[in-house]
Amino acid sequence: MNANQSTSEQVLIDPRQARAVAGVLSMLIRMVGAYSSLGIILQQARSEIVSLARSEEESTSRAAA
Repeated sequence: MNANQSTSEQVLIDPRQARAVAGVLSMLIRMVGAYSSLGIILQQARSEIVSLARSEEESTSRAAA
């Protein structure tokens, strides 16, 4: 962390890894069925990860600007 970067600007997640995990969750959702109890839980997890990745990419692009 450099002197100009506050603690709140630290990288929360690696967006590339998050996209990979979201892909794996999509595969698992297809395996168990989107409307099964487990499928619904996995969809929620995937949604949260995708949201975190988007937020991280947006904050990174704002910091670079």
